[in-house]
Amino acid sequence: MSKKLPDLISHYRAGSDSLLDLGCGTGTLLIALAGSFGRLTGVDQSADMLRHADAAARRAGVTVDLVRGDLRDYRGDRRHSVVTCTYNTVNYMVGAGDLELAARTLRAATEEGGLAVLDAHPVWFVERAWAGKVFVEQNTEDILEVWENPYDAATGRVNTTVTVVRRTPDGGWRRVHETHPQRGHDPEAVTGALLAAGFTGVDTYAGLDREPLREDSQRVWYVAR
Repeated sequence: MSKKLPDLISHYRAGSDSLLDLGCGTGTLLIALAGSFGRLTGVDQSADMLRHADAAARRAGVTVDLVRGDLRDYRGDRRHSVVTCTYNTVNYMVGAGDLELAARTLRAATEEGGLAVLDAHPVWFVERAWAGKVFVEQNTEDILEVWENPYDAATGRVNTTVTVVRRTPDGGWRRVHETHPQRGHDPEAVTGALLAAGFTGVDTYAGLDREPLREDSQRVWYVAR
């Protein structure tokens, strides 16, 4: 992603003064693009993720402004040349009206003439690849990691549950259980929300190289301006 995004930005003739990454997680994208923008800002609602991002940025010698905030209502003190929202962050918008709120945040953060770049798994991918399936991500003598994906067809929601059982140094075991609610969002819904939020145009692609969207595309990329 970090190799293709600068080319996409150049294609749309967007500026490079500042980059805002909404749902920045551990800061991977921000750090990778440090040489492409004058100022970097990351927003995430998880304090743990922000701590990891801060540590990673320090190790890389990169200056990043990190802010705790929610995609649905974050408002910063400035607007940005490019705003990104990637790695399935939009798929975590599962409540009624969440997608529209996220779109308004993206618009409020993007300067005039700037770009918002985001991705989301569509409904068809979630139904085919995730719904009702179980994945064993790790299975060794020291760790077992299982992902379960119960699916509610009425809401399109997948409550992904991740269970990790890990051997401890004293020979015992530690179990960690997390739930990640997600849902698919179709291109029509995402594009409509972005336009309603005030963007004047939205292009959809199957990848950052501007590959045309197909019916079986696993991920949809949106470029809003």
